[in-house]
Amino acid sequence: MNEIYFDREQCRDFGISYFEKGEISLPADVILRSKVNGYDLQHRNFLESIGKGIVYLRKKSDNGPGWYTVESF
Repeated sequence: MNEIYFDREQCRDFGISYFEKGEISLPADVILRSKVNGYDLQHRNFLESIGKGIVYLRKKSDNGPGWYTVESF
């Protein structure tokens, strides 16, 4: 998986932009717990496989709203 989606509430809680460029590093388990309605199976499988490891994310100008590219983990 090379992108993670954050909804507007998650963006607000984490202090990141839904629309503009940005970056953040978070533990995978924190990302999983932050989604009120839960993630789809693809997101869950990816994030669960990382566990408490840190995911480094960057929102580029060509990412859609809420989508952050996984730089490394």
